[in-house]
Amino acid sequence: MSLPALKDLFERQRSRATGLWVLGEEPKRTVYMEAGDIVFATSTDPLDRLTHLLVERGKITQAQLDYAMANLNPAMSIGKNLIEMGFITQRDLLAVAKGQVERVVCTCLAATTEAPTFEARELDARTVRLPFDTPAMLLAGVLDLRDRELMLEELGPLNQVVVLETRRLQDFILPADLAKLPGLLDGTRTLLELSRETSVEPFRLGAFMLFLREMGWARLHELPPLDRSALERALEPAETAISPALPEPASAPEPLLAEEPAPSPYSTHEIRPAPEQFPSLGPEDELEEPLLTVPEEPLPTVPEPLPIASEPLLTVPPEPLPLPEPALPIQHEAEVDVDEPPAEAPEPETESESAPPTRRAWLLPLLLVLLVGLGLWGGLKWARRTRTTAAPAPKGEPAPAPKPAAPAPVAPAPEAAVSSPTPTAEPKAAPEPVKAAPEPTKPTPPPVAAGPASKAQRLATIVQGNWKQAIAEGAAQRELLQSRWTLRLEIACQGATVQQAAELLNKQDPDLFIVPMVLRDGKTCYQIFLGSYGSEAAAKAAAQSLPAPFLVEGNRPKPFRVAQIPDRQ
Repeated sequence: MSLPALKDLFERQRSRATGLWVLGEEPKRTVYMEAGDIVFATSTDPLDRLTHLLVERGKITQAQLDYAMANLNPAMSIGKNLIEMGFITQRDLLAVAKGQVERVVCTCLAATTEAPTFEARELDARTVRLPFDTPAMLLAGVLDLRDRELMLEELGPLNQVVVLETRRLQDFILPADLAKLPGLLDGTRTLLELSRETSVEPFRLGAFMLFLREMGWARLHELPPLDRSALERALEPAETAISPALPEPASAPEPLLAEEPAPSPYSTHEIRPAPEQFPSLGPEDELEEPLLTVPEEPLPTVPEPLPIASEPLLTVPPEPLPLPEPALPIQHEAEVDVDEPPAEAPEPETESESAPPTRRAWLLPLLLVLLVGLGLWGGLKWARRTRTTAAPAPKGEPAPAPKPAAPAPVAPAPEAAVSSPTPTAEPKAAPEPVKAAPEPTKPTPPPVAAGPASKAQRLATIVQGNWKQAIAEGAAQRELLQSRWTLRLEIACQGATVQQAAELLNKQDPDLFIVPMVLRDGKTCYQIFLGSYGSEAAAKAAAQSLPAPFLVEGNRPKPFRVAQIPDRQ
């Protein structure tokens, strides 16, 4: 417990206790409580006495106080003596007495070592009861805390959220900078977010939240540690569902090179017989509006004119057709009637044979020749590769014994030979995996030698920012100084802060080492330790000679026995 007196005094206030709350022996401070409210306080410390406060606040001078003490009426208190002498008024006395009680309470709240005691009993009728707003007095005492480290240890991390549990805060008079906070304490903002929104310094905001928690007016909830993997999964874009490929639009298949194109009524190409299923087609499977109609009677001979279709747009001259178009009637006959070719049709065949060769007539044989040539070339190439890859294996190894001992480099040779474009380069590439296997790996750096390092080495490690080696050297130094005392300068969560502390002490040849500490929110920071001392008093005395940045208000060096250095907050 970092602030035992603060927690105990707040507990008495919450339980509405009545009695005497005592802290320490010499000096001894006593707080009078009635139903949880503070009504009076006394102290044996000379700085807390009424006469000292009267002079400190300028109500009387030191000469007036000396005169009053020399002419004191023992039947009256010193306050009444000063009123009778005309040095102060009743209002001045009441204001200074209230300030005395507030100073005693504030001093008790900041105590860190003494454990308080409580005597539950009814107060005497002679006890002075001053009118105080106890919550306001306790709030002023908590806001007056100056030790940041102790307050943060008592409060916890600043990523907590605050939830109000009572409406008493709505009627409570707050300082101007804290007046915006009650409306924001809905459990949706952390302490750091509240500090940014209200422009309140985080330490002052934390002290106010500590007051609310100890009064029982609010609850603080610590957020769980951040799950990095869950955050990465949440930030990844959602995978879009892959829809099946759309069907391609139906289109007429393109004829292959060796496939016969659809005949045209006006084509002069050579007519090939139709496939076997063609005779099953009827007249309704042809063009919807044929340009030509063929009569049922057999066609006339070639010299006779072509029968004219029923449509008036197409006319055929009675003269014989010119020489380039003698095969037109035969083509028309092949399209319409192929089941029973007329017996009188040998002459058109001779005419078609005598016709000049078309593109299709010489293209098909040319394709067949190319396919046969490609097949022969591929077979020869495959056979040559097989011979070139299988033959060099026994030449490179004259002895028959190594062949079963090294099957690995020979096995992938056929696969590589088939996939590579040049067969001559494959025998050279086959033994490459055997050469790469025995190549030595890069030497790993030697591990850092364990054991204590000199203070110059530890300082250089910290200045260079080698935190892994600095932690190892700090652990070795910690094992070496188990029975000694050391001085913790501060707790730093950034490497730059540790290096800055080392640079401030660089001129003093410091004996520095660092020890990691895990905070309540799971974050790891560094404890900076200085020196090795035989006792706690020697460590405290060494703290007085530190540079000024280590002795500012709120940054107090703390002595530790090395064996009792904490690893967690």
